[in-house]
Amino acid sequence: MVDEHGLPWRPYRSVRLDFWDGLRLLPGSIWLPIVAISLLGLAVYLVNEWSVSRIRIAAESVNRTLGMQNEVIAMRSQLVDLESAQRGFLLTTNRRYLAPYQRALPDLQVISSRLRTLAANDSEVLEHVTKLEELRGLKIAEVTASISLTQRGDRANAMAILRTGEGRKVMDQFRAGADGLIGLLDKRLTSLREEQAKSLVLSRYAFAALALLTLALIVLVVRLFVSDTLRREEQRYEQEHERRRLEVIIEDRTRELSQLSTHLQSASEQEKADLARDLHDELGGLLTAANMDLAWLLGRSVTMEQEVRDKLGVLVRTVTEAMNLKRRVVENLRPALLDHFGLPTALEAYFHETCQRAGLECSISIPEETEPIPQSLAIALFRVGQESLTNIIRHARARHVGMVFEVGAAGYRLVVSDDGIGMDPEKVRSSHGLAGMRHRIVTLNGTFEIRSTPGTGSRLEVLVPFANSSAA
Repeated sequence: MVDEHGLPWRPYRSVRLDFWDGLRLLPGSIWLPIVAISLLGLAVYLVNEWSVSRIRIAAESVNRTLGMQNEVIAMRSQLVDLESAQRGFLLTTNRRYLAPYQRALPDLQVISSRLRTLAANDSEVLEHVTKLEELRGLKIAEVTASISLTQRGDRANAMAILRTGEGRKVMDQFRAGADGLIGLLDKRLTSLREEQAKSLVLSRYAFAALALLTLALIVLVVRLFVSDTLRREEQRYEQEHERRRLEVIIEDRTRELSQLSTHLQSASEQEKADLARDLHDELGGLLTAANMDLAWLLGRSVTMEQEVRDKLGVLVRTVTEAMNLKRRVVENLRPALLDHFGLPTALEAYFHETCQRAGLECSISIPEETEPIPQSLAIALFRVGQESLTNIIRHARARHVGMVFEVGAAGYRLVVSDDGIGMDPEKVRSSHGLAGMRHRIVTLNGTFEIRSTPGTGSRLEVLVPFANSSAA
């Protein structure tokens, strides 16, 4: 079963594909590497996020540990200032030594509060902090007692408290506890920094792996792009090759059709010439003989009845009309003027007689003398003029027709114009009569041009060069 073009018929089915259909149509060599790289990229991303989270947690721990170290050092420094204020006041009883003591008491409370807040979730550090706070309390109590006694004038007991050495023992224990806590925190800082370094290295490895996966994905995409480009180029080459092959076939078929059309036109003109010659010679001879016999009978019809003479007159007029009809048919088939007097005279006579018979005004411009025109060119130009005038009479509704034939430097030029309703450009392209005229001129390597718009009339211009016309 075939369609209107002679091709195998297939039932038409509208197909609409979505994104997932497109994925299913992809070969495994394309989507498997993409899926694998995507999964690896997701895994690398998760590892990187985990390492970044570890780095962030370690950084927070480092900041908290450094904060605890700073608070312990600050507490130790405040206690040292407190002890210095105690000794200076006891030795000199100068109240300016009480200023560090008075500042240290609230500062120690704040430092202790901050340190306990930082160590709230760390039982080991909190135990050390509790011991330090106990020692701090003992030291503050010892300093406060000695200063109070001195302020009350009991300097001897105050110095006795100082000489007992309990305050020094408490301070030494505090320093040892503080050094121990700072050492513990230093170890933790070292461990946290090592963990940070490891996490940072892991993050760098993750970034490197992600970069490699990105590079692999880019390489895969470039490879797919190159493959697609090569495939498209191959398809383009195949399409170009097929297009050229079809162009060659079309040119061959067009040339064959053109040659066939030219042959048919030549054969048609030859058949018209033969038919015109037969009509002119044989039918013309018969009609002439019949007309002569009728004239002889009419000359001897004086003795006949009036009715017979009337019939003979009618018969004479009928034969005369038949001869005129024969002449017009012969002229349409093969104008005798074209063969005997040339193209300009034949065109002038045809346009003048046809326009007069159709009731059209006609203006004609032809050269007075021309060189002999090749027969094939003459009949082609005459047929173009004949067909154009026939179209004007049938379709243009014109009142005036103009015809110009001239011989210029470029060749023979024929122009036929009218003031009718014009032609639709679509009809100009689809008209078989105009296509036939165009073919006649194109086979002579001439140009055929029609300018027309609805309501403004039309103008046909033909130009055939001398060289090609002579060759024809």
